[in-house]
Amino acid sequence: MKHGALKRYGSKEGYDAEVLINCRAVIAKDDFVSTGILTYAQGDIMEIELPEYEVFQLGDKIKMTLYTKSGLFVFHSTVVAREPGSLIVINPPENRKKFSEKREFPRIDVKNVGYIAGFQNTTQKEQHHLENPINISIKNISMSGIGFVINDNSMIDGILYKKCILQVELDLGFDMRCRLEIIRKEKKEDGYYYGASFESVPAEQSNALRVFVLRNQIQTYFEQKRDEEFKKAMEKKSAANQ
Repeated sequence: MKHGALKRYGSKEGYDAEVLINCRAVIAKDDFVSTGILTYAQGDIMEIELPEYEVFQLGDKIKMTLYTKSGLFVFHSTVVAREPGSLIVINPPENRKKFSEKREFPRIDVKNVGYIAGFQNTTQKEQHHLENPINISIKNISMSGIGFVINDNSMIDGILYKKCILQVELDLGFDMRCRLEIIRKEKKEDGYYYGASFESVPAEQSNALRVFVLRNQIQTYFEQKRDEEFKKAMEKKSAANQ
């Protein structure tokens, strides 16, 4: 499907997110207006390539107008990152609802830790407190859940299974106590991998979690972008030497 081609997914406003890629983006702040190209849109962030990127500062409130083949989209946003030639801005929730993505909340690879303090047998409604908490290695995270690994499965063999509710504490640069529901389990080389969704997150920690996910999403995107640019440069150099 060509960029900009309209595709819907059930709902009346379910545009395919591809309509945004390579569309013209007009960014305005105060009395300054600049035009660029939207090159990335996933999860909470968008990237716009534009020559006057230096005029915009981190935290600037902006108005964005996107000219796509499926229509005109106008919304307000905030500049959250900048690098030569482009800006990273927030893709606000009300705008995200108009477009369909593979995941409602994209998962970001991380290297954090935590521990399981207890679990609940949902069938028997029993709650168990662990005298010796079980350490976990967090592999990925989103606003909807995490993926983690337990290296020593002998401690929990036959205990943790699908639909089991866990009481955990996550170290995300801040301590986050919450409840997780196990969605899946699979054997990995470094232990057992569990996919779990947040069953409850304290309201006061929800914003901190969003900031953590957003910061890591931006960092991951920049790392991948630089890796791709380096690879292309090396391929170009290799081709020139042949």
